[in-house]
Parts: sequence; structure tokens; C-alpha cells
Amino acid sequence: KQTEIDWRLEDNGVTYNIYNDPNGVNRRWNLDPIPFILTENEWNEISKGLEQRAKLLNLIFKDIYTEQKLIKEGIIPAEIIFSHKSFIPQVFNFKNIDYYTMKFYATDISRGPDGKFWVINDRTQSPSGLGYAIENRLTMNSILNDIYPNIEIKKIAKFIENFKQMLKNISSKNNSEPLITLLTPGPHNETYFEHSYLSSFLNLTLVQGEDLLTKNNQLWLKSLSGLKKVDAMIRRVDAQYCDPLELRTDSHLGVAGLVNVIREDNLPMINPIGIGVLENIGLNPFMENIAKYFLNEELILPQIATWWCGQRNELDYVIKNIKNLIIKRIDKNESLEVYFGNKLNDTQIKNLIEKIERNPYYYAGQEIIDFSTV
Repeated sequence: KQTEIDWRLEDNGVTYNIYNDPNGVNRRWNLDPIPFILTENEWNEISKGLEQRAKLLNLIFKDIYTEQKLIKEGIIPAEIIFSHKSFIPQVFNFKNIDYYTMKFYATDISRGPDGKFWVINDRTQSPSGLGYAIENRLTMNSILNDIYPNIEIKKIAKFIENFKQMLKNISSKNNSEPLITLLTPGPHNETYFEHSYLSSFLNLTLVQGEDLLTKNNQLWLKSLSGLKKVDAMIRRVDAQYCDPLELRTDSHLGVAGLVNVIREDNLPMINPIGIGVLENIGLNPFMENIAKYFLNEELILPQIATWWCGQRNELDYVIKNIKNLIIKRIDKNESLEVYFGNKLNDTQIKNLIEKIERNPYYYAGQEIIDFSTV
């Protein structure tokens, strides 16, 4: 069965690109025939927890870019938001309040030692994985039916249909045959297979920044037959690179004037520019209070214990217990700074403490947890 799976994935060209990988650019996608089993009760709890978290993150996103009540009322410190590189002031307080809606969300979860599922990371910027999930399911359906004939597998078809309907709903206000694009950084991106796969599977037009231009506060696709108006976009380019006019001026991946097109409410986007600020582990220690503030609820899914170093007591705790913690920046920079305290020597720990103390609000400590494996 493993040989069959490997053959099918290779035949379909399913790959994942690893930057600077000595084994080459396109690494083959791996899939195991042994499934990860969840009981119905576990699945229901996970579903409720993810729905609650998505709702909560959506409310945080809207608040950060409009009223900022969380900051004004002292629920979260301002530095957690304003020092995060994915906070984009250029999209603050748009007249179209519906812009601040998270349409698509993914999360990394793992089973902890207590048997419960824990949230590890939130993915809001441009969540990857849907294309791989569909391809995994199609591969398993074709190969494993005879191995598990009496097991009813939960279908993902309803999710796919809902996703297609959402695309149609957001893009069809001015057009019965909308042009929906998927903006990709290009073939060298690590999940480019998925970009091309989803564009084909969902009937989207796969584009790079150079295929588009802005004119009269609208976004247009250049084609041999002339310009075609773009009605909606799925964004797989990080927000900072989307508009060299208003955001990163050195970007060759975006479209000049794109921010103003969305400012004028002329382009629905999944996910909106600015939402990457939610991928912020500095928010973790405050999520319980945010849940009570917005929803008057306790968090259903637990998170890894996190100490944000921008507060004196928490900073002292992290420095004192640094050998038992993982140290991360609250945002992801190019070097992906992650330090495992139990793997550092005394000199490295001393250097790390000095780095944290120079800019404490950039860093957070998290407990080390051993998660289950199958």
C-alpha cells in the first residue's frame, strides 16, 4: 500500500519545496497508510474549540484595525501589536468595516501528555495545507477502501463546497461570472504545488504580481485580449510584499497600488492584508482574558504556557528558567529565531539573555512539551 501511495503522489507531482535543501528543490510529499484516529468526542471538542478560536481571532483582528479597545482598556499591551512586523498601519480604519473579516483559518494542534489537544500555532496570513489535505484524501480514498471497509470516514466534501460557495459569494457582487485569482510568489515558493493544484481544483486563475496592474482603483489581469477586471483574490504572498508602492518598496511579488484598491472596497481578499499580526505568540498569555472580554467564555482548546518578556515579572521568570523553555520572537523574521534552552551552552545562554534584555517585547518563552506521535 505504501508503494501504491508513493507511486500515485509521484505520478501527480505532489511536492514540497525546501529552501537550500541539499536533496534538491522539489521534495516528494510523504503520506503514511496508517491513519491517525480520533474518537467522535475528541473530534467534536476540537471542532468546538477551533470554531471558538476562529471567532475570537476574527474579533481581535477587527478591533486591532478599528477601535483598538483591547489596547485602550489594558487587555493587551500596545507593544505586542505595534512591534509585530505584520501589523500594517496602511490598512487601519478602512471605511468598509467588512474588510476586517478572517475568511480562512488554519491551526497546528497536537495531543499533549494529558490526552488533550493543544494549540501550537495559528495560521492566518495565508494558511497552507488545503491542497495537500484534498490530495491526501483523494489518494487514501482510492487506495485504502479495502483495508478499512467497516470504518466510516468523515467526508471533507462539504467543507470544499462551502469554500467554493464563499468564493462565489464574495466575488459576485458586480459579476455573474467572476474572475477569481490566486496570487502566488511563484514556482520557487515552498508550497507552489498547492497553489497550482488549488487553482485547478477550484477553477481559479493562478497569477503572479507581474500579471496584474491597478488602474482607476481597480485590479486588472493582463491578457492577450486586453485587461480583465479581477473580482476577488486568494492571497498567498505575505502582506508586506503585496504592494511596493505602500508597503515594502523592494518587493517584486506584489502589485503597485493594490492597497488602495482594497481601501476603495474594490477587491475582496482571502485573507485580508494585515491579518498576519494574529500569528503572534505574544498574544497567547492574554487569550484567556480576551475570550472573557469578547465572548464571556473560557478557552476550549488549551495553549502552550507562554511568558511575554515585555512585562518585568515575566521577563525575570524567562531569564531564571531559560534552560527549561523555548525562546521565540513574537513574529517570524527571515532567520526564524527559535532557541531551545536545554540545548544551549553557558555562553549561548548568556548571549541570548543579553539579546532578550535589549528588546524584551520582541521575545516570549514557552514551556517545552512532548507531544504524542503515531
